[in-house]
Amino acid sequence: MLDYDGLKCFSEVLRYGGFDKGAQALNLTQSAVSQKIKRLEHSVGGPVLIRTKPLRPTPLGMELLAHVQKVSVLEEALNIQTGLHTCAAPISVAVNNDVLATWFSHVMATFCDKRKNPVHIVNADQTQTRDILQQGKVMACISQTGTPVTGGQSVRLGIMKYQLYASPRFIERHFYKMEKPRALTPQEVMQSPGLLYDEYDVTLLTDYQTQCLGITPTFTTCHWYPSSHGFAKMALEGVVWALLPTLQVTAEVAKGALIPLFPDKALGVPLFWHWLTLESAALTDLTQAVCAIAKQQLK
Repeated sequence: MLDYDGLKCFSEVLRYGGFDKGAQALNLTQSAVSQKIKRLEHSVGGPVLIRTKPLRPTPLGMELLAHVQKVSVLEEALNIQTGLHTCAAPISVAVNNDVLATWFSHVMATFCDKRKNPVHIVNADQTQTRDILQQGKVMACISQTGTPVTGGQSVRLGIMKYQLYASPRFIERHFYKMEKPRALTPQEVMQSPGLLYDEYDVTLLTDYQTQCLGITPTFTTCHWYPSSHGFAKMALEGVVWALLPTLQVTAEVAKGALIPLFPDKALGVPLFWHWLTLESAALTDLTQAVCAIAKQQLK
């Protein structure tokens, strides 16, 4: 029989990204959690954690995580049927920054009208979220890849559109006076200060440069600024140009605070919702909320 006490410790340590925080969440000492995970590893015949920063599950650990997800869903269903207690199990999902900054709060509002389950969101790039789901760290994710993971399902949500924006102040400083507008070339824009969120954001900007502008990708003038709110603010304050979701800056464009540098050049990124095939009413409700809100927001 599996050591479910050890499995709980293993799951929480990964959820919180370390033994100290996992122990705090479990109201145990770090030493006690470490010993429980060692006993778990002994009982299953191999290591379950790769002790790096951040911690990662081994292939065996990934299988155990998927098992823990299923058990938590079954326990919640049993508790509801028997009335043992009203504690709702958390649902863990991986979502990218741009979705979090634009429409996922509407998903949360819709879901929380029906369910008490806490939603634990792992913030990751849309190119990485599916891998996180495959590793068993989450129950669902939003990804730009449509192929379902083993033991899961996926549905296409729509297209997230991106354009290159800059403020009037930035345009006047680097290109021309606003009363004398002219067409910009991709090359001169790319020679001015730009913005990347992090190393994963390179893929998005590369796609925009090659597919929309038809140029060889370049990032030598880009600042790195890993903040969704700060990313748009950097463009608004005239520091950089930035590739932003059109949904995020609708009001700013309408006010003239941001201007699309190439109005007819928009990059469309397909988004898909993935979820594990579990008998979970809460996960079903979350899936329905995601699909309904995405239908309103995405084209």
